[in-house]
Amino acid sequence: MKTVVGVVGAGGISRFHFRAMEETKTPVRIICDVNREAARPHVEKFGADYTVRYEDVVAHRDVTAVVVLVPSPLHYEIVKAALEAGKHVVCEKTLTLSARESLELGRLAEKKGLLLFTNYMKRFFPAVRKACELVPRLGHIMSVYCRTYQGVGNADIHTGAIPPSFLPGPDGQSAVMKMAGGGVLVCGGSHIADLLLYLVGKPRGVFGRAFERPECDLDFMFHALFDYADGGVAHFEANWHSLQRIGYERRGWDEGFEISGVGGRLVLQTPVWDQPEHNAARLVHYDNATETWTDYAFPIVNPFVEAEKHFLSQIARGEQGPMDRYVGYRVDLVLETAKRSAAAGQRLELDWEA
Repeated sequence: MKTVVGVVGAGGISRFHFRAMEETKTPVRIICDVNREAARPHVEKFGADYTVRYEDVVAHRDVTAVVVLVPSPLHYEIVKAALEAGKHVVCEKTLTLSARESLELGRLAEKKGLLLFTNYMKRFFPAVRKACELVPRLGHIMSVYCRTYQGVGNADIHTGAIPPSFLPGPDGQSAVMKMAGGGVLVCGGSHIADLLLYLVGKPRGVFGRAFERPECDLDFMFHALFDYADGGVAHFEANWHSLQRIGYERRGWDEGFEISGVGGRLVLQTPVWDQPEHNAARLVHYDNATETWTDYAFPIVNPFVEAEKHFLSQIARGEQGPMDRYVGYRVDLVLETAKRSAAAGQRLELDWEA
């Protein structure tokens, strides 16, 4: 089936998606954005129509797949409209701001025989793929330490002055909340939650704790303890910080996993999210049977581009593939339950429906 794309949203992150469409020679028929100048370069490159109404994209007779790249609070309405119009969908993370809504979208796509992808692109680092392949060799998983430390320059947002984008505006919402629908748990922790599910599987319960400041509408740090039915435990942290030279790139970005099993250990580290062209993700494997460490070397790839290429190829084949329609729902359930746990101050069960 020939894939013809309509795009909703031409902001900064769209450049990665458009690059994949260009490299795969995928036709882009129409682009929607409220900012004409943001859309103009892509409209001209692809010879696409321009509109400010997402309804025009969804209703376009030539479009077979809609790529949704607008702020997260807008996802549910647009994705649902696209699915109801019979279009396949690729949506930036998070799928929605509600596990219930994300589950609804997954079920709608399944009912209509349509493909639905949530763009958790970090699965497409070769190091992550290799880690997934090696996890069974670890045997019983005893513990997981996973984190995302994301630098905010020199700003000490934990105890110092808070940058304007984190402060509520006249309408009571911060710019970050309007864009992502949450703080660091949603903005950065969502990718870690997806990789935790991808590498280790579904936890049984969670105890969460958030660090917030009373003058703000979002969290600046989030910790969670996930427990698994077989006794394993995952320690999770998402943090906006001012530490300039931490992380393996020494650029203030420190994100990754340490997974320990009875048969060995995996250490995974990822590069700065929007500059993956500088370094590859790193993976080290310790095998207890041979008492040896293996350092893997991988090519530098842009996971945004690799993910979009995969989604487009699956749509062309008409096959959902390994990233099923409920990837977005599962992450949203983890985030939502962790937030509720932090608010309640107690461990909560994760109620999996898909």
